[in-house]
Amino acid sequence: MYPQKQTVINEDASNSNWNDLTDVIDEALKQHCFSMVYQPLISVQTGRIVGFESLVRCDSPTFGVISPCDFIPCAEQSGQILELGSWIFQQALLDLKRMRNQGMQNICLSLNVSPVQLLHTNVYEQLMSLIVELQIPPSAVKLELTETALIHDPQTICKVFNAFKQEDVQVWLDDFGTGFASLSLLRKFNIDGLKIDRSFVSGIADNNEDFTLCSAVIAMAQRLGLHIVAEGVETESQLQILSQLGCDVVQGYLLGKPQTLEKTLSLWS
Repeated sequence: MYPQKQTVINEDASNSNWNDLTDVIDEALKQHCFSMVYQPLISVQTGRIVGFESLVRCDSPTFGVISPCDFIPCAEQSGQILELGSWIFQQALLDLKRMRNQGMQNICLSLNVSPVQLLHTNVYEQLMSLIVELQIPPSAVKLELTETALIHDPQTICKVFNAFKQEDVQVWLDDFGTGFASLSLLRKFNIDGLKIDRSFVSGIADNNEDFTLCSAVIAMAQRLGLHIVAEGVETESQLQILSQLGCDVVQGYLLGKPQTLEKTLSLWS
């Protein structure tokens, strides 16, 4: 069971009327105020695009633009992430189908999934039904889950992940290094790849600790046969260091900002 709706104060918001984000989310769902944007994933070795990460945005006619950092945690607490997550899956895969139809046949799409969705709804059935209906190769879909989410009923989540992997849907660990996942969990969950959190990438060129951590994670991933993506790449020096360390794929403002489907097709198709 989910907790009853909670009042969540957005302390950073300029609008003091944001005193209950659950009501804002309800309105946004009813008024179709959510939209998807896509950030490119670029191969370090070839410089070519290999896929996109799908990201949800909200522009409320009443409250204006609402940050995902605000509405996602609130939606997870209230259970609204189930309705929002279902919409995200459907819209993102429809957009992926359109991308593939317009020439981007070899790209993959990364979908962020909440542990609430994994534990309280049949995510496997939802996604596989859409994949079959839209005739999308399962290998073109990647699921991303933060490492802190692995501690929420690991046995159940592991079963869901194994079911996806049997269908050739990849499973990735997002924001690696910021949570509490142990190396034993990496083995248990049979992860396909890791994403190094932007907080470490931002300091890789001028902070010895961040450089050491990134190099260690990349080396570990290589030995385990995992793919590796570095998030938040914003400078040429960061990109050069990641290339030297053997990072597979990068994303960040240096390579491309999140864009609507139409702009994504115009820029990349």
